[in-house]
Amino acid sequence: MMQDFHRLDHFHDLTLPEWGPYSKRFFGISHIADRERGLRFDFTVVPAFYRRQLGIPDALRPSGYLPWEVSADLENYSYRQQLEPMDRIYADIRFSKLRDNLRLAECRCVNRTDEPVAFGVHFLSNLVAPPEKRLEPVLPEGCVWLDALDHAGLEWADPRPQDNLVYDALRRGEVRCSGTVRGGCVGQGWGAAAGDRLHFRLPKPIAGPATAAIRCRVEPGKFVELLVNGVTVGIPGTEGWHLVEADLAPVGNGEILLVSQGGAECRIDGIAFGPGAEKSRFREVADGCSPHVGPGPVRNSRILTFDATDTVYGVFWDFDSEFVRRYRAPSMMNLLLYSDEVHQPFFGDCRDSGGEEEWVDAVMQPLTASPGGTATVHAAVCSGSREEVLALLAEAERLRDGFGRLAEESVRSYWRPVSTAEGNPFAFSRERLAAVTLTNVVFPTWFKGANVRHHTPGRRWNSLYTWDSGFIGLGLLELDEKLAVENLNAYLTEPDDEECAFIHHGSPVPVQFYLFAEIMNRGGNRSLAAYFYPKLRHYYRFLAGHAPSSTMRGHSRGTLVRSWDYFYNSGGWDDYPPQWFVATTGARDAAPAVGSSHVIRCAKILRATAMELGIQADLPMYEEDIAQLGNLLQRDSWDEQSGSFSFVRYDEKEQPCGILRYENGCNYDLGMDGATPLLAGICTPAQKVKLWERLESPDHCRTEFGLSTVDRAAPYFRMDGYWNGSIWMPYQWFFWKAALDDNRADFAWWIAHTALTVYEREVSSSRGCYEQFTIAAGRGGGWHHFSALSCPVLGWFGAYFVPGRLTGGLDTSIRECSIGDRAWSAHITVGGDAATGESTLIAVTGVGTWRARYRGTELPLRPRVPGTFELSLPRGTEGVLELERV
Repeated sequence: MMQDFHRLDHFHDLTLPEWGPYSKRFFGISHIADRERGLRFDFTVVPAFYRRQLGIPDALRPSGYLPWEVSADLENYSYRQQLEPMDRIYADIRFSKLRDNLRLAECRCVNRTDEPVAFGVHFLSNLVAPPEKRLEPVLPEGCVWLDALDHAGLEWADPRPQDNLVYDALRRGEVRCSGTVRGGCVGQGWGAAAGDRLHFRLPKPIAGPATAAIRCRVEPGKFVELLVNGVTVGIPGTEGWHLVEADLAPVGNGEILLVSQGGAECRIDGIAFGPGAEKSRFREVADGCSPHVGPGPVRNSRILTFDATDTVYGVFWDFDSEFVRRYRAPSMMNLLLYSDEVHQPFFGDCRDSGGEEEWVDAVMQPLTASPGGTATVHAAVCSGSREEVLALLAEAERLRDGFGRLAEESVRSYWRPVSTAEGNPFAFSRERLAAVTLTNVVFPTWFKGANVRHHTPGRRWNSLYTWDSGFIGLGLLELDEKLAVENLNAYLTEPDDEECAFIHHGSPVPVQFYLFAEIMNRGGNRSLAAYFYPKLRHYYRFLAGHAPSSTMRGHSRGTLVRSWDYFYNSGGWDDYPPQWFVATTGARDAAPAVGSSHVIRCAKILRATAMELGIQADLPMYEEDIAQLGNLLQRDSWDEQSGSFSFVRYDEKEQPCGILRYENGCNYDLGMDGATPLLAGICTPAQKVKLWERLESPDHCRTEFGLSTVDRAAPYFRMDGYWNGSIWMPYQWFFWKAALDDNRADFAWWIAHTALTVYEREVSSSRGCYEQFTIAAGRGGGWHHFSALSCPVLGWFGAYFVPGRLTGGLDTSIRECSIGDRAWSAHITVGGDAATGESTLIAVTGVGTWRARYRGTELPLRPRVPGTFELSLPRGTEGVLELERV
């Protein structure tokens, strides 16, 4: 467990190598060429049938590439490119670290047919810039540029619910757009209301009067008047950006304040400030991504330079080929798919058909593999100064005879699954999902004013995503604890951040709290808890409606949790019937059960953490929220007739006025939302019986392939929906944890084992790591290289098959865990009270006979599968659990 947690202050990046699988377009290896500008160098290996179709590792569609094996630190990894399905003809591509700035690429073409096969291999290189086109300010001497994205505060005259939860990790008022200095400006309607304010702070004092030249833009035909430190400035609408001057008295306090008098949106790029600032100019920053190709110092090598970066790149290959061509095209994908020129060397060394994309292609062909044989080619790619690249290319030439050995040696660093024998039937899918999870990383992602690397659910979603990322963190916890901690930190903000209570994109399902709890249960210590508690408290206060702008509990702060002001999706389940009704009819007065249930659970997690840290002052807040929301769910949401919780309607005074019903009068919430109070732990024994019966019944939610999101007996259930009619992993994980809490060990096992079986069958059959599974056939659907919401599969495997693992429900905390070959001990706290019964704990001890004592009393161990035991602990207790091999 890392100890230097303060290195994570204001940190949202990942401590991964500068070379890695960061491309958003093709799977390969990339280098961060310029972090500030977001420039990325991509090196892509494209195996092919000689003068036939190419196996393009297109990251934006199913294209036959499969992340295969990977080291958790991403220094070494591989993928498989299928040229004919199911491993008949394919290529295994390995990327291996030789030096920090020298990487080896091996392409091993494999022929598993009875006929010889001729292959070709393309090594593609290009430099990629973000879509926002930037400008560079040219300022008179003595002037400074105050960029709008570095503003010292923005206040709307009419406060917004999003004031303390700005979307997508942006600044308040930020808009990403081209034609600006940093690819973004202040907008979002700023200036339209009289009293909108924008603060700037000078980096250093500037003596005497000076000019503030505001680079701004107002829609043609509109007019906005600003007060700039009290000086009136009129801004007429124009087609483009222009400078508006304000001569200011000495700025003694170093602050410049813009106050709009209203009328229209006024976009602000920034302020040039100082003597003669009105003479400032702004010139385009050329992409500079066109490659300049020169010979390398050794045969079969090239040096690539770009105007956009001082970093020089070199490529060397060990196949004797001078077929090297430059391409400029509107779409490199179309060119690779449809142009015969990619196969033919006699067309020359350059093809310019116009367009934005420019590539260098070094082609190795033909490589012949006999029946059952292989053909292998290597390349080395490097970065640095020109002198460094020349030296590295010369070194690559010296190493060429050992490339195969070096590539093979890198395999030793790959992550490997460890499990009991009972886990072997699920190992293949676990390895594939691990590879997908670890390699689903992209650069750049714009994150709190900086370009960072970011774990994404899949390259189709080149964006942040709050709840998906929480599940990615739970998956990473099975693979590399440091990555899980960094994943958690990426979505948390500093306690004094007034703009982002947490990093928000999409469904505001607070999986980060569950991730934190799981990290603590895997060996997290007081230092980790003390570091993350203030950040999580900051997050929680917004969710629970305590932050100034939060409308999560209505303007009265007295309703159940409603998140419609922040996203249409309350629980992540896009077409969940009552949620879809709210989204399509505008009935935003209705509050689901899921938001309040998660907030209660988050409060319980933080209450336990505060008690562990001795922070008494926060306990009343958590106690009050747990009691209030629990009482509201019981009073207003429980529907005795249907045996389910409900969406609660509110009138204009935010008073409850009944539950949301379907057109035939039945409860609209017969499904997972109606059962989520089980996660909160606030249900009565009678309610638990009814809710678990619905979830466990094959007439309702239980199917051959897992839990249906919607009760199949409900009149609004359908077989062809996205969530409505599909099996998804994330809420099955939540209900699995709740089942452990309620000592329903058999049902918990059924959830986990069914999911593992369905997932293994799909991956073995299609090689795809899909996001959902159909109730109709139990087959995978959606995105094919999906981690995120599929990551519970890794967790279930770990809970039942990874030796040394101790797992409990949501109410169970595990501390001071010591695992030995013959004896275990751990300090266990089980929430609830004795009247609520017992809770299940899972222990993967390995084969053998064991006995257990809890608080000095011997307890029976129940074998689940060979090597895995379960035991029941009384609720509302705390003590030491001891396991001893007999």
